[in-house]
Amino acid sequence: MVNERSPRTVAVAWLILGVRLAFGQSATTSIDPASYLAAQVNVPKYHVNDIWKAHTHLANYAEIEGAARDTFSTLPREYEKDYRNPCWQDEGNFKCMPYFQILGVSKSGTTDLYNRLTEHPDMVDCSWKGPHFWDEAVYPVRNRRPGRYDGSFPAYIAIFDKAAQRIKANPAAITGEASSNTFTAVYSHLRGRTLTKRINATLSQYLWEASPWARYVVMFRDPVTRYRSAFFYYRAKNLPAATDREFLERVTADISEWEACNGANTRLYCLKTYMPQQLVKGMYAEFLPAWLAVWPRERLLIMRTEDYKAAPVEHVTATIKFLGLRDLTAEEMKGITSLAAKNTQSSKYNDTQSESGELAQAYQLLRDFYRPYNQRLSQALGNDPRWLWGY
Repeated sequence: MVNERSPRTVAVAWLILGVRLAFGQSATTSIDPASYLAAQVNVPKYHVNDIWKAHTHLANYAEIEGAARDTFSTLPREYEKDYRNPCWQDEGNFKCMPYFQILGVSKSGTTDLYNRLTEHPDMVDCSWKGPHFWDEAVYPVRNRRPGRYDGSFPAYIAIFDKAAQRIKANPAAITGEASSNTFTAVYSHLRGRTLTKRINATLSQYLWEASPWARYVVMFRDPVTRYRSAFFYYRAKNLPAATDREFLERVTADISEWEACNGANTRLYCLKTYMPQQLVKGMYAEFLPAWLAVWPRERLLIMRTEDYKAAPVEHVTATIKFLGLRDLTAEEMKGITSLAAKNTQSSKYNDTQSESGELAQAYQLLRDFYRPYNQRLSQALGNDPRWLWGY
């Protein structure tokens, strides 16, 4: 298994770059042709309005529209041609949608990447980095709250009102969000639980109908270390420090729960239940086909968290190019290097193998569980062994 770099190692990587920049060396503005990023970085050569005007509905559009009707009654007939970002006039108000999303996966560095992207002069931060609107904001809306966020599509658009004013002053600017469950909730959620709503439409299809011009960034982390990070992140703060035995018991229980579901139901049903959630989130290969069934591969920039941490500047540069943003100057890149890592959990736990071996046992159970999913992911992404994470 590939060992995740420590926060100190990552900090040193950023520091070294900062020293180089301080002595006048230019920022990285190109991608190594041998990098796994190179084949994915395609600069957008279209305008959102051209895509929107040429858009044709999917065969199941009626089901999608019925599951999120407030979206399609709010969207404009066309977008302003003078702006890169999807924006329009709504009764004299300048409104904007996100040009891109970081789809996840949670606990894989999405917050850190989003935070660094906002240092770009043409990347406008929104007021809520991860609203989880597309998946969790239930439709029909239960309680209307005019002027406040109530989970409706107009309220979601209002999240970008401050960004819209900055975009209005800078037509080259774009905005985006980073709701980290979107990638893995593709079967289970579409403005609420798909099982509850009794629909078969997917979240990727909903986004295709609402924003067919969008571009997406996806970050995959070693599913074992991602699971462990999530275990501590979602642990109640009033509980005592977790022991290796407690972690092993959770791993065992989660794997048993997933296997029991599959023994009694179809695989799709179990994916729609989305439980046990943290175990399921690491099964990346299960969700990728639902995205690629709708979205062209060139609209997804897929990166590995461990590679992002080892070569942060190259990955930030690749993302900037993928989004069609201009190259950064050396001084602007210094602003990115000065940022501290965001939302890291590694300080909350120690991965040193305990004498009892319970942590090692838990890790082995997780590696054995995720191995076939990693193999399928590797096959789907060109048989690149990096997606095997060494096990």
